[in-house]
Amino acid sequence: MAAGAGRPATTPVTFTGPVDPEPADLAAYYGKAVAWVTCDDDARFDCGTVEVPVDYRRPGGERTSIALRRLVASGPGKRIGSLFINPGGPGGSGIEFADAAPDFFDDAVRERYDVVGFDPRGMGRSDPVDCLTDADLDAMYAADPTPDTPAERVAARRAPAERNRRCLARGGPLAARMGTEFVARDLDILRSAVGDERLNYYGVSYGTMIGAVYADFFTSRVGRMVLDSAVLPDALDEAVPSRQEVDAAARGWADDFDDVVDDFATDCGSSVECPIGKDTAAVSRTLVAFLDRLDRHPLPTGYASLPSLSEGWATTAIGWGLTRRDTWPDLVDALDTAVNDDDGADLAAFAMEMVQRNEDGTYAEDATARGHLLVTCSDWPRSPWDSVVPSRDVLDNHPLWARINGPSTPECDGWTGVRRQTLLVGADVPTPVLVIGNDGDRTTPIEDTRALAGEIVRSRFVTVSADGHGAYGNDNDCADAVVDDYLAHARAPEDDFVCGS
Repeated sequence: MAAGAGRPATTPVTFTGPVDPEPADLAAYYGKAVAWVTCDDDARFDCGTVEVPVDYRRPGGERTSIALRRLVASGPGKRIGSLFINPGGPGGSGIEFADAAPDFFDDAVRERYDVVGFDPRGMGRSDPVDCLTDADLDAMYAADPTPDTPAERVAARRAPAERNRRCLARGGPLAARMGTEFVARDLDILRSAVGDERLNYYGVSYGTMIGAVYADFFTSRVGRMVLDSAVLPDALDEAVPSRQEVDAAARGWADDFDDVVDDFATDCGSSVECPIGKDTAAVSRTLVAFLDRLDRHPLPTGYASLPSLSEGWATTAIGWGLTRRDTWPDLVDALDTAVNDDDGADLAAFAMEMVQRNEDGTYAEDATARGHLLVTCSDWPRSPWDSVVPSRDVLDNHPLWARINGPSTPECDGWTGVRRQTLLVGADVPTPVLVIGNDGDRTTPIEDTRALAGEIVRSRFVTVSADGHGAYGNDNDCADAVVDDYLAHARAPEDDFVCGS
């Protein structure tokens, strides 16, 4: 394993072999150039749409439109092609990611590529799928995370299946076909629409899964591809796990959660005394007691559309807030008001902001959850792990985790949409794929990023000694140099390189 804080030794990225022909049965979609127009909201960008089939087995059937946003290459004489980008999610907006491209990508990359963001099918500014209502989303976030009576447990089991059946009935064929396999096939049509022979791509988090499945489907068409902080599209274990396996996995998840809480508590008391506890143990005890009180007595909020802060809404606020370090000061202030003043207004407002809910009870059209559930249920089939619960010993030793991220009713019960079939990626691509991640990433562990690199032949794996989710654009000069050299100068790092701190 090589290590260093600067640039690694590199080798030229070369393409070998011809590309496969485009599918003849999809001739109505391939090769149709995007009709770019200047975007109404920002003249720096071009906007366009591309039509794709809702169901690739029936290309003559319904169509849906994918929305794109392009930042034209700043050095047209040096232009390589288009760089498609995806920020993850599932449900993250590539349109919004493109808005950030002028500051996110290095000048050397922007000189050589038209940076193209897209909102995946059914999401954002693409043709929206009409599936989950505002009431459905409210019920998801308000759901009791600790059902402790027979009636509550029955309601918790029934709710997801009933919601999913309604969603599929309302959303029709598109709602049932939102998984990554469809998005990867859409992406190949987008590649053709911008006139590129091979796909150049940067994806982070769930965006790595789109790229990996694309590489599996369209191996010969992979160009320069960066997969940053991987979600592993691997096979799921269909064997019923033993009690020891369940508890070992749960302890690992709980330990990772507790590490985040430790960072949160430390940050809370870094400049003044933390109002919800003097140390990690005290913060955890305070929040557990607070959530248990809410289970019995919700707090008033003053919002007509959300008059009470329930345990479910509080765990939504805390769970989402803990994943976004930049929100921690606001989360602490909101918890202080709720815990110490019995006023739920600020924490309810924080929760609503996290899930893109307006004060009137409506959700943003591009709210992440509208697409997240559909993709999740399409991509990860039901597993025996879904219905197992860790032992009481594990739950008692990690009480805050048990209330926020612990066992719950499987959210995909009752889902009958099209399920992902490609569970193992083993793409033998013609050019090295760059797979990179932070060793301190608590959202997508470095072990998963390493495993994904092992499933793509000739990939180059880079570990970055850093915290945070996403290696590129995260204030690590070495990581940025590795990605920039690869994309802009066609130089791939040696495999298993480590960017030191």
